[in-house]
Amino acid sequence: MRHLLNLLLLVSFTTTTATAVALQSVSSIAATAAVELQRRAAAAGYLEAKVEIRPVDGRLNLSSCGQPLEVLPDPSSRTLGQVSVGIRCNGLKPWTLYIRGVVSTEQSLPVLASSMTRGDIISEQDLEYRLVTVTSSTAGYITKSSNIVGMELRRPLAAGSKFKSSDLKAPTIIERGQTVDLVARTMGLVVNMQGVALAPGAAGDRLRVKNLSSGKRVDGLVLSSGEVLVR
Repeated sequence: MRHLLNLLLLVSFTTTTATAVALQSVSSIAATAAVELQRRAAAAGYLEAKVEIRPVDGRLNLSSCGQPLEVLPDPSSRTLGQVSVGIRCNGLKPWTLYIRGVVSTEQSLPVLASSMTRGDIISEQDLEYRLVTVTSSTAGYITKSSNIVGMELRRPLAAGSKFKSSDLKAPTIIERGQTVDLVARTMGLVVNMQGVALAPGAAGDRLRVKNLSSGKRVDGLVLSSGEVLVR
């Protein structure tokens, strides 16, 4: 009887120990998160994205799921940068864990070949393309040189600098006090006059001008030709 009792106790202890060590490995959770973040990046067009999973606390005691881990839907549209992915177990002892990671990619972007200062006009020769690491959707950087060439710098930029729209502006082609050609189009007719610019202006700007013939002040649209279109 005593031998039977000891055997039952041994079986009970072994069963309890086996249950205690039936834990989900941290590495399997991290791997599931990494695969999901890679999939999201590929779906967004970032086929060469790099995924780095933040360290997961190895002291976590999550029950072994016993079935494939489920990835929770992504409530945001963020693909690059610091992101998180929810991993859920729907097993007998369900649990949910959010894994953090950083997703980055390399992209060829136009950058300054050499330092330039505020007011400089950028030419094709001032640019070169480099592979740069980005951690957000182009991070607001301009990706085409055609959107940079001919623009004026708002602030000094060092060699290798990438461009954002806030770094650039259309160059001033009309100065305050300059005599300009006014063009008025009405009923199929084109009337040319002269005026004086009351402020500086770039192509596409609305500009206040004074009509030299009538003395009236009117608003016009600055054309790339340097003329001002008035209505």
